[in-house]
Amino acid sequence: MAEAEPAPAEPPNRLIIAFDFGTTFSSVAYALVSDETPRDTVDITDVRCIARYPDDRPQPGVTFGWEPREDVPTELWYSLPLTSKHKQSGHQSMQISEEESMNGDSTMSDASSEFSCSFPDDTDNLEDEEENTGANGGRSDPLFWGFGVQKQLKHIDIPKDGTRRITRFKLMLDEKSEETEDIRAELFPILKNLKRSKMIKHNTDVINDYLEQLFRHTKDELRRLTLYNVNTPIEFVLCVPAVWPSKACRAMQAAMSAAAKGSELGSLVNGGIDNLFIISEPEAAAACVLAEDNNDIYENETIVILDAGGGTVDAVTYKVTKSYPLRLSDQVVPPGSKACGASYINERFEKLLLKRLKHEKYLIKNGKTIKSIVEGKVIEFENGEKRLIDTTNENFETEPIYIDDLRANSAKRFYQNRLGISKREMMWVFQESLDKTADLLIAQLEMVKAKGSAVQKVILIGGFGQSPSLQAHLRNVLATEKNFLGQEISLLIPRTASTAVARGAVLQALNKDHNSLRITSCSYGFLQTEPYEPEEFAAHRNTRCIIDKADGEKYIDGTINWLIQKDESLPAHHEFSIIVKHTFAPKRTVFKCKEVLYVSDFQHESHYRATHAINKGAEIAGSITADMTFLKDEGLIQLTPPSVFSTYSGPKAPLHWEVTFELVMIIDGRNLRYEARWPPSNSPEASLYSQRVQEKGQICIAAAFKPGTA
Repeated sequence: MAEAEPAPAEPPNRLIIAFDFGTTFSSVAYALVSDETPRDTVDITDVRCIARYPDDRPQPGVTFGWEPREDVPTELWYSLPLTSKHKQSGHQSMQISEEESMNGDSTMSDASSEFSCSFPDDTDNLEDEEENTGANGGRSDPLFWGFGVQKQLKHIDIPKDGTRRITRFKLMLDEKSEETEDIRAELFPILKNLKRSKMIKHNTDVINDYLEQLFRHTKDELRRLTLYNVNTPIEFVLCVPAVWPSKACRAMQAAMSAAAKGSELGSLVNGGIDNLFIISEPEAAAACVLAEDNNDIYENETIVILDAGGGTVDAVTYKVTKSYPLRLSDQVVPPGSKACGASYINERFEKLLLKRLKHEKYLIKNGKTIKSIVEGKVIEFENGEKRLIDTTNENFETEPIYIDDLRANSAKRFYQNRLGISKREMMWVFQESLDKTADLLIAQLEMVKAKGSAVQKVILIGGFGQSPSLQAHLRNVLATEKNFLGQEISLLIPRTASTAVARGAVLQALNKDHNSLRITSCSYGFLQTEPYEPEEFAAHRNTRCIIDKADGEKYIDGTINWLIQKDESLPAHHEFSIIVKHTFAPKRTVFKCKEVLYVSDFQHESHYRATHAINKGAEIAGSITADMTFLKDEGLIQLTPPSVFSTYSGPKAPLHWEVTFELVMIIDGRNLRYEARWPPSNSPEASLYSQRVQEKGQICIAAAFKPGTA
């Protein structure tokens, strides 16, 4: 019997995983594809989202029809050890936070006269509350994340003095935004305390810590679904705001690499993610909308993408240059942003409850404080009624809030264990965010109209974009607006707005054709020690040189030779090379040559020292150390006498070792490799010996390009 032919091998599968790291909520989407699967055959139904996040539970009273969330709070909770000094400072910070929350809110008095009174100093209340606070609340975990933070806040009898809850920390990456300046200012004292307590070393470590937890859960879920093992290739996709500078994208790129390393999800090259694909959040969301209903967006249309998140609401306008795969033009007008997202609704709800309950001192017992009670109710509001209520509906009703042991008082609209919320109060909680979002949209539409363009569609995305109140409010606003051509403007809302960015990002990663031109927004160069040539280089003039001890020649040390300049067009594959020389004393037995790679968000002239003002903004991006000892050991180089340019002279002038090799910068897609090669090209040795790489390094440069660049 003839042997059966072996079955053809299954084509290898790879995972495309997109991370939407949001201000208040994050999400992860993925698709498993074969290398032989035509990418244009993968549609939105093939894209799934990670769910089953730790501590995600249904709201009280919800038992039927509950499904695990596909987004997770972007929150961390560090448990800090308490000393007597910390206890005192914790009491002071708690006093300040409660007084600030409960006193002097002018916006509230404007919105509702029943809250116009200010409150007296509550220091005595806080002292009473602290007496009911235990030493450590039984906590042992140093870090909670996502729904775990909300779980801790629901434990209203757990003291909060020795902890640090971190929210909206994504906003610290956009350092120049005036809209988020106050939020960043609130974060920095907390970050400083975390560094003092050695919980973190750098501010961005909180992003690393959060992403590592998100990566770990992603890996666990993919393994549970039997979609991932250690041999499964992964392409990572990062979603970023359209207005972010390259520096912020690089910080996120580094955080993702740290998270991938800590979670052991995927493989790294030289400690970094290989060929990371970066996509703008608006473009990813638009791709999701188009995929859900491909009749909604057409080529040459002008669209406004309104990203209503937890911290900011951003408005960006694009022209559709290609409908499939979706490609968008550069921004039609400058984007707009306002700090009025969903988290501000929570803040106002918290202020409302603190004012309503501040005189109910009898609630302070068994470790509970007014503040802790309210924090728990804000979490319930965030995950419950806030997501359902439509304040534009005249018939909307608000459910009384359960407050354990609250005493009935009809004058205060208190019932037994229940606090009544009026429509007027709930309107006040929502209205400022609704109005500011509408103002932002109208301003964007007016700028586009003034430029002679006509907006056809507004796409509403983001967690706040799921709010029925916001959706209805914007529909009412657009009903009174017309575009430049006098046409109506429609509002498009993804079916699941909170995960639209991550899902659309997977689709864009699968279809990179017709993508953006490869214009780099960064400069890259090598640190060098150059021969002192003031007549040739203006950078060397009026600069003190050094005399090299090995060969006696004059050099300018620590200069940067910029091989790639910002705003240059870079092909997907290209090499730049320079010749470098290192000298060593005759008694040296080991020749280690260190080469340092620099990056900057600016254009710079070469040949200036790294410390010169002209190189301000330059940062170290990586380094390699090439061991060139083999040149001596194999007799490929000999001791060399001083040159005619040396300050050494005479028959007794010392000999030295001279190591010359080629330092090469290689652009390979969204990676930059750099290699030390010997012998140098076009050198006499090149005709005798095959060139070999002695040392190499690699960094991902996806952040150096416009998001969406292949």
